[in-house]
Amino acid sequence: MKLDIQQAINWLEGKLEEEITLQEISNYIRYSSSHTSREFKRYTGSTLRNYIQLRRLTKAAMMLRDHQIRIIDVAVQFGYGSQEAFTRAFVNAFSITPGEYVQTKRMIPYVFKKDVLFPTKIPSKGEIIMVHDSEIKIRFETMPEHKFIYLTRDNVTNYMDFWTLVDQEEGNDCDELHGVLASIPGRYSEGYGAFTANGYLFGKDAAIDYQVDPRYGFQEVIIPEQTYLVFEHPGFTEAEFEMALRQVRRIALEDFDVDIKDYEFDQSFVKAYEHSGMELCYYFIRIPLKSK
Repeated sequence: MKLDIQQAINWLEGKLEEEITLQEISNYIRYSSSHTSREFKRYTGSTLRNYIQLRRLTKAAMMLRDHQIRIIDVAVQFGYGSQEAFTRAFVNAFSITPGEYVQTKRMIPYVFKKDVLFPTKIPSKGEIIMVHDSEIKIRFETMPEHKFIYLTRDNVTNYMDFWTLVDQEEGNDCDELHGVLASIPGRYSEGYGAFTANGYLFGKDAAIDYQVDPRYGFQEVIIPEQTYLVFEHPGFTEAEFEMALRQVRRIALEDFDVDIKDYEFDQSFVKAYEHSGMELCYYFIRIPLKSK
């Protein structure tokens, strides 16, 4: 049943701008409406109606953040009959009006597409992309000076252990913190992790003047303009995520032994950043460099 609920979630993603009924979703996975509703709540912790609304509002917030677009047009696009109805729903979800959000880009808790199968590894439909080491893309990237907003924990070395630890702490919610970081406008669309000398951190880039909401307990630091060496996987399916991750990590952090003209690795803040997609399947590692 868990796989059926995930298939329903995947199907819903392409329907967020349409009218969706419980009966349509139930027909898609071939269960009764009552059973679908009950099992969706069981596996996601949310009612189907509330989940759809929060996903729509998250998509709408992304559009308002990233594009010059009228609020009424976004409201209509996501099925609201008026700007007033959209505003009420937006305030109820994020405690800020759409107009205020357009002006301030304040931190709000985006809601990601649910993955009820993670971290269970099961085969996924679709073609599996097999990649040779030689196909990993390696490039230079320069980021301008920016603010980095983050949480850090010592004595953990990976994303899963980091968020397990944070989620166990009183007052912290993994999903909420993920969503809040993703709401910050910056070069990268989602938050990302990094390996440090003592542990692991997770954060998000932002403009220098971005105002951090103190209630979430984030730290912040100004990162000067810097060049990075990037190792990127060209593509994979969900079922291959662990394989792709291990492959890129091995090449970037273990096997790479090439003298880089004019540069050497800079581990003064982090050893390397790692990026992976909650909305799309991608994975890459970004290693800070400094001039020799």
